[in-house]
Formats: sequence, C-alpha cells, structure tokens
Amino acid sequence: MAFGYLLPVSSLNGLPCSGHGLCLPSTIHSVQSCGTPPIPYSIVIKEYTCWWPPQPLIPIFPVTPYRATVQVNRIPIMLHGDTFMPHTAVCTNIVVYMCPCGKSVCPTPTPIPCSTLTIEDGGGVGHTRILMATTLTVFALKLPIARILDPLGVGFSGFSYPCSSVVAWGHATVLSS
Repeated sequence: MAFGYLLPVSSLNGLPCSGHGLCLPSTIHSVQSCGTPPIPYSIVIKEYTCWWPPQPLIPIFPVTPYRATVQVNRIPIMLHGDTFMPHTAVCTNIVVYMCPCGKSVCPTPTPIPCSTLTIEDGGGVGHTRILMATTLTVFALKLPIARILDPLGVGFSGFSYPCSSVVAWGHATVLSS
C-alpha cells in the first residue's frame, strides 16, 4: 500500500518549472528623488505585481557519473537539494522619479525590470531555485527523489520562499509516493 500521494517522478530533462507571480507593468513601485537607485522590496510583496515565467530547470552543477546512475527512462532524476539556474522576472514596474524642471519638480515615470526591484533577485540576476523533495518513502543515493508539484524553495507547494514555483513535469509511467 502506498504512503502518501502517487505522483510522477521528475527528471533532469530541461523542461520548465511552473512559474509564479502576476505581471502588472502599470504598477507604481515607488516615488523617489531624481538620480537615486530604486528601492528593492521583498519577493513576497513583488509576487503580486511581477511575473517569473516558467523557465527551464537546468542544474547549476554538472551531473556526475555517480549521480547519473539513477535514471528514469534513461534520464537522470532530480533529487532533494538540486540547485537550478536563477529564476529571473520578465516584467517591469514603474518608479516615478521627481526631477527638477524649472522652479519645480516634475514626475518622470521610468519602467524598471522587476528583477532589479526585488531583493532576492540580487540586482537583476534572479533568485535561487533549490528543490525540496516532499516524498517520505522513496530515496535514491540516500536523498528523497523529486516528483511533480515539489517546491523549488523552502516551504510547500505554492507557498515556498524565495521561489514559489513547483516542478511541473514528470514521467507519467513512473510514480512515487
């Protein structure tokens, strides 16, 4: 008898994650004085106005021969703790700069990329995606194996930090609980 939910096992095939957030480019991020760098906010706040689209789950570190011994349909599987390429936002928000114009100041709306406006994205690089496997009973190389709907941040599916994305693809013929 299976313990938990049976879900397809995920492999390192380069398919994208689920993505997270909502793109609202007309959102005013902040109003600042002219020439100052934009003030970044937490990803928890920017989640409602910025979008991190589905991006390929490509490991940062190469797959070693030892690691490639565990395969599903001849493709190495994902394991707990796998780190993937940074997740970057493609949306923009508006920073209104108050710049001098004559004897007064005039608002200058400037679109800024969301990855620059988010603390966790490190100035436009993107936030980390670390796989947190949720299986309690199936292990490979002494690590829990990954399944679809496993979060790519600390937490659980849909509510993880810094990345709220989940693993979106798996092998329909190989299930794990």
